[in-house]
Amino acid sequence: MKNTKLLILIIFISLNTVFAQESIVNDNTPKAYEMPRTQVISIYNSATKAQSELYIKLPEGYVENSDIEYPVIYFTHPVQHIEILSALTENLIEDVIIVGIPWLKGMRFNDNKDLYVNFIRNDVFKTIENNYRADTGRRTYFGYSFGALVGAYILAEHPNTFKNFILGSPAFGSSSSATRKIFELESNTAKERKKLNVNVFVAYGTLEKEEDIKGFEKFITMLKNINDESLTLKHVVIEGGTHQTAFPMTAVLSVTWLSGLIKE
Repeated sequence: MKNTKLLILIIFISLNTVFAQESIVNDNTPKAYEMPRTQVISIYNSATKAQSELYIKLPEGYVENSDIEYPVIYFTHPVQHIEILSALTENLIEDVIIVGIPWLKGMRFNDNKDLYVNFIRNDVFKTIENNYRADTGRRTYFGYSFGALVGAYILAEHPNTFKNFILGSPAFGSSSSATRKIFELESNTAKERKKLNVNVFVAYGTLEKEEDIKGFEKFITMLKNINDESLTLKHVVIEGGTHQTAFPMTAVLSVTWLSGLIKE
């Protein structure tokens, strides 16, 4: 745990040092910092006809290593999460593409969950895999809070969408219909349920709301009880973490876990 906290500190210092170096020009005029090898591209939603943006970070050496197909981490809340995921992957994985997926404009996941899943499966994947050297067999989903709820729903309803799922403190209370579908996974008989063939990481903090912790524990128990040998589960309880403060450690521990899977 001390080593993990030290890694967080190192990443934090390195990010701020880079920002300080890049944000000052010779005449001391501040300028906007641009993250290296990062692109923001427009994407068209084939169902709603709306335009939105993907945040894409390519690994160092991507241009030179033209024969390599890279695993991809798809994550929600791109503006909030891209910095920490960029720092962690640079230090722990290196050869990976990260892609921030926007929410649908005006999205209420309780009503539009399948619309959003189809946007990922039909539009986001097509855009990334047609334009970048992405390994379709090594997709990872990273979501926290509401983003983790979405990931849990995808795991339950469309498990072949991703090979790896990172789910931090899923907001099960924010969508009754999605949560109901998630917990129906255990009630399905083994004959009806397809092999999941996924790796799942779940984390939450010890200081989260009691009713939320019960939901997390129920979810973890359900995954264990479905008795699917094609599913591997890693769950971590972050000591002293609230719903907000458990996020950084969730990111560090989950990307460390993922690095072991990707490098196998």
